[in-house]
Amino acid sequence: MKDYVVQSGPLRTFDSLYDNRYDKLRPVGDFHTICIIGKPVTERIAIQSMSRSASQEITFLTALFTELAGGNNVIFGLRDITGGKAGELAKKLFRLDGVPWHKALYGATEDDLVVMEIKNFAAGVGMLRDFVPPDEGSFFCYLTAIPFDAFQIYWDRSVQASLKSRDDRFRRDVMALAIEAKITLWQDPDGSYTLMLNPKVKDVEAVERAITAAGEKAGMTITFAPGLFG
Repeated sequence: MKDYVVQSGPLRTFDSLYDNRYDKLRPVGDFHTICIIGKPVTERIAIQSMSRSASQEITFLTALFTELAGGNNVIFGLRDITGGKAGELAKKLFRLDGVPWHKALYGATEDDLVVMEIKNFAAGVGMLRDFVPPDEGSFFCYLTAIPFDAFQIYWDRSVQASLKSRDDRFRRDVMALAIEAKITLWQDPDGSYTLMLNPKVKDVEAVERAITAAGEKAGMTITFAPGLFG
């Protein structure tokens, strides 16, 4: 995908993302949310997947979150199929010293889930270059000052709950934790992005400018649809 459309508004206005039946989402229902939705080139999933560019996606992530996070602390998570890039990332982290990280198996499919702390995002994002995007999964980033241990505990509990769930609750798990972050970024398995802004973020236009600049750097065509959700 090279063409994207941006839609924004409170999380609760996106039916595809928010469901009021889930208590854990209610605290973030009013968070300003920016969806960067990829336009599929075809309805055939196989061809759509082939249209994605790994270099484009890592360039967009690097440019966007470097602008938003700078040298601040970011929690990064990667979910992928067994034998995919999350497992490879875990192998790399195992050989490194000084990087807090944790690996678990998520959901009935027992996908690999790796959560790690990047203490200076601008300086450390390079280690993700070979692992984004995942083979068949998604990733998330939290710009936060909350200690890594709190995120590890949260995801351990989410992993246990996911084993008992009939549906895949990963998106809800990611978004519910946005309450602990200034900015949350999630890329879904189709390659679209969702940004959630804590009410502490006052300059939404600066975030939108960062999206535009990152898209230009990555060679993406991004069209804004202001006011679509009021």
